[in-house]
Amino acid sequence: MFYPIANGSVFEITDNAFGFVYNCQLPPYGYGKNIMTGEVEKTDVLINSNNEQQQCFERITLPYDYKEKRKKEQQRQQIDSTYIDYYLEDFRIKEWHRRLCGVWFMRYNPFLKKSEPIYLTGQHWLYCNWWIYQGKFMNYREPDRETFYVAAYCQEDPKCLGLNELTQRKSGKTGRSGCIAYERTSRYANHHCGIQSKTDIDGFTMFKKAIVAPWRKLPHFYRPVYDLMKGDDPNELRFFATSRRGQQAEFEEPEEALESFIDFGTSEEGFYDGPELHTYVSDETGKTRKEISVKERARVTREATEIEGEIRGFHHSTTTVEVDKGEVENIEFQELTAQSNPLSRDENGMTTSGYYTFFQPCTKYMYFDKHGFPDEQKALQYVLNRRKKYEEEGDLRGLSSYKRKKPITFKEAFSVDGEYALYNPELLNNQLDSIQWTNKFTEFGNLEWENGDRLFTEKNINGEIKITPSKLKWVESPTGKFEKLAGWIPKNPNNIYYRGGNFYPNNNLSIRIGCDPFKYDKTKDKRRSNCAAFAYQIPDNVYPDLVYDDCFVLRYAFREESTRLANEDILKMAWWCGCEVLFERNVNHWKNDFIDMNCGDFLTWLPNEVEPGIITSTGSNGVQTICNYTEAYINEFVEKVYFKSLLNKQTGWLGFKVEDTEKFDEPMAAGITLIAVRGAKRQITPKQVDIKDYFPKTSGWTY
Repeated sequence: MFYPIANGSVFEITDNAFGFVYNCQLPPYGYGKNIMTGEVEKTDVLINSNNEQQQCFERITLPYDYKEKRKKEQQRQQIDSTYIDYYLEDFRIKEWHRRLCGVWFMRYNPFLKKSEPIYLTGQHWLYCNWWIYQGKFMNYREPDRETFYVAAYCQEDPKCLGLNELTQRKSGKTGRSGCIAYERTSRYANHHCGIQSKTDIDGFTMFKKAIVAPWRKLPHFYRPVYDLMKGDDPNELRFFATSRRGQQAEFEEPEEALESFIDFGTSEEGFYDGPELHTYVSDETGKTRKEISVKERARVTREATEIEGEIRGFHHSTTTVEVDKGEVENIEFQELTAQSNPLSRDENGMTTSGYYTFFQPCTKYMYFDKHGFPDEQKALQYVLNRRKKYEEEGDLRGLSSYKRKKPITFKEAFSVDGEYALYNPELLNNQLDSIQWTNKFTEFGNLEWENGDRLFTEKNINGEIKITPSKLKWVESPTGKFEKLAGWIPKNPNNIYYRGGNFYPNNNLSIRIGCDPFKYDKTKDKRRSNCAAFAYQIPDNVYPDLVYDDCFVLRYAFREESTRLANEDILKMAWWCGCEVLFERNVNHWKNDFIDMNCGDFLTWLPNEVEPGIITSTGSNGVQTICNYTEAYINEFVEKVYFKSLLNKQTGWLGFKVEDTEKFDEPMAAGITLIAVRGAKRQITPKQVDIKDYFPKTSGWTY
């Protein structure tokens, strides 16, 4: 499917995720590409009816007398091991040829109003004609054909490690991946297939229902010699000759066997660290327990398949798109998917993960007709009707949850389930969707002192010491501590003046900063909270800025080695922006640090307070006030939020819980910033001014 085929055709499939087009190469009509040799060979064209409108896929069954003749063949083989019933052998050879080369069949297309030839890969033929999953044969479905085409494309592409398949629940993804895994392992010699899932139990379950159960129901010619010592319900499917013991073993010829096997592992990252993997299935990757790093697991299994820069196998990652109830979102799967964009490759021509992503919307897996087509318009209307009902009832959280279960677009597949969201999940999800898959809106960097002069330079001019505030510069770095909006810098950076032994900010009416610091240099538990802070650009009525006004423009969320270093980072923010900082006052180590650096006047005092800062645990400026300000801001300005971590469920507003504020440093810092901004806006409220006030009477002017 990857390499061009002479006189063949191209079937284009868009990934529905990043816009990559799989140009799947089809053999000429009546021919198939042998998956073992790569040669193009003649193959079968199946036609189930002379009535064109009735033409569809129809299973080929065993001949009516196959089982009876097979018993007789086995009896003769006990006497003469070389005996073959050629009637049966002819059928077996034909079926194996179909499995290796694929088949064509005629299918009526109700949209074109005519019948057309459809090519099935050998793996898809095995799936449709012989694979019994969860007690039933698999029907031909058009989206399955696309998935098998893409899987074949990825298996041939030398730069592709595997397929990252995303779809809705009950679409048959586990059955497909099980069939592909079995087909590869039962065809190659010395082949190892490994399976992992979201939990240890799920890996075992997937192996049993998607590998062992269908294997037991396959005709004997698709079941290679296997180790009978494992029984018919094994915990490892081994295509080895059965071990013989005793004297008899010395006189028996060993059976020819592939010596390949399929096993399953725990969900841990390092389970397959060591043995070579030729086929690997990661089932329900997106639902893997949060404590398991799916990125690390993907790295470990990749190293077991990619040897000296050469990919020697095929990985198949599959998942439904919604998180199970009670489970925590595994953000790493989203990152893994972002690294599986075929349009973004390194200099070796590979994606960061090695995978290619393929997404199928929910409308492709509903209301199938006998020709295998889904009724996408009917499915779309059904889904939209369900969504409309949620909207009419004002249940935005239920609406958000339903979108995750039945995604129409790739972005919806990764929208956060807002069932328990405090703030409007629809607004937050829509904005997160619009920025999630690009990094063009923000950039990372560090703030560094020009010429290395920290805080100030000191000069002796004619015996008088002159102190000059130093300047900070933005240095772009992908690993920087700070993140800012792309293209933004303060209107008047480093607007600081020195007077009476102290430094003062001079942009207080343009920008404000709020900060939620961490308490200890070391924590007793494993969770190390960050020091988080945001800078917010306040609108200037004289010089309005439609792009950055009312925006969080600069972000800091980092865990320094000490509170002192973290406080100096926040001072750098305030210094570059030229504004005050409102700190959360439940801890106040920052106060002495700022005073020690002669920057005590950078600290914000709220009205009627006896010291700088804000206490969020109690009082009129507590968490409830932060929630109120945040909700109002989201309702009005959410489209101006470009920091993903402030929006998402793991660290941001979509997951924020009032009873668990310590886990959400950034929403707290943003809320504190909004309180600081509100205080600054009070100071710039327009009022009537007499022009005479600007000219002293001693100036000589007359009024």
